[in-house]
Amino acid sequence: MEKFETKTGEEANIITGELSTLFRVLSKPDTLKILFRTGIGIESSKYAMKELGITQKRYYSRLRELIDTDLVKKIDGVYRQTALGRIIYERFLPTMGKAFDAREELELIVYLEGTELENGVKKSILEKLDFPSFAESTKIKLLRDYETLAIEAIDLYDNAEESVLLASNYMDVRVMEAFFRAKDRDITNRIIIGKNTISSKLHTLRTMLSLTFAKVIINFASNAGNLKDTVRFAELPYTFCVVDGHQTFIEFSNPLNENFIVALSIDDRIIGDNLTKFFDALWNAGEFNSVIDAIDSLKSS
Repeated sequence: MEKFETKTGEEANIITGELSTLFRVLSKPDTLKILFRTGIGIESSKYAMKELGITQKRYYSRLRELIDTDLVKKIDGVYRQTALGRIIYERFLPTMGKAFDAREELELIVYLEGTELENGVKKSILEKLDFPSFAESTKIKLLRDYETLAIEAIDLYDNAEESVLLASNYMDVRVMEAFFRAKDRDITNRIIIGKNTISSKLHTLRTMLSLTFAKVIINFASNAGNLKDTVRFAELPYTFCVVDGHQTFIEFSNPLNENFIVALSIDDRIIGDNLTKFFDALWNAGEFNSVIDAIDSLKSS
C-alpha cells in the first residue's frame, strides 16, 4: 500500500487555517468577478452590482469576504485590490487556471516520477506551459512577525543603492538609525509617518531614544529644507517600503487593533512601480507642519 505523509504542526495549521479560508473565498465565481473589478477600483457599488450581474445581498457578502481576507481594501471611498490581492489575481489565479487546463500533461510528470524520462519530460512540459514562478519572478518572502519585518527593513536600508521610500505606521529606533546611515551614503530617502503614530507612539519613542541619538534627530531637523524633502505625515492604510524601485515589503495588520498579522518581502519591478506611485500620491497629500510639532516634542523631552 502506498504511504502518504500526514502534515502536522505549523504546516497543517497553514493548510487548515488562513490558507483554507482563502481558497474557500476564491472558489466562488462572484468573488472573482468582484476581485477583478477592484483591480480598477469600485467607486459605486450600485453600478458594480449592475455591471457584474450580482444581487445586492450576494455582492456585499462576497465583498466582505474579500476585505476580511485582506484582498480588497476601501481607500478614499474606493474599493481596490490590496498588494496581496493584486498578486493573487495577476499571478496565482492564472497559474492555477493553466495547471487545471494542463492536468493531463502534469499527470504524466507524476507517472514518470523516479524514471530516467522524468527530468526531460518535466522540463519540456513546463517550458510549454510557461508557468509564472513566484520564486523566480517575484522572489516572495514571508515575514511572520514584527521583529523579522524590522530586520528586513534595516537590511533593505543598508543595501540600498539609489533610493528608499518608507511609509510606516511604526517608529522603530533601529530603522531610524538605518535611515540616517542611508542619508550619510547620499541615498535618496523619504519617509511618510502614519498620523496615528504621532499620538500613540511618540511618547514611547522619546523613552527609547538615547540622548546622543535624540541630538542627531534634532540636528537633522534644524534644517527645514531637509525636513520638507524627507518627512511627511499622512493617513496610511498599511506600512510599506520601496527600495531602488523594485525591492519592496508590505505589512498587513489587524484593522481593529493595529496588531501585526504578516508581511511580504517582494522583489518585482511592476509592484515596485505601483507602490512608488501610491507613495507619491500619499506624499503629495501629506502634512509637513505636523513634522515640526513632533520634533519640538522631542526637543522638550
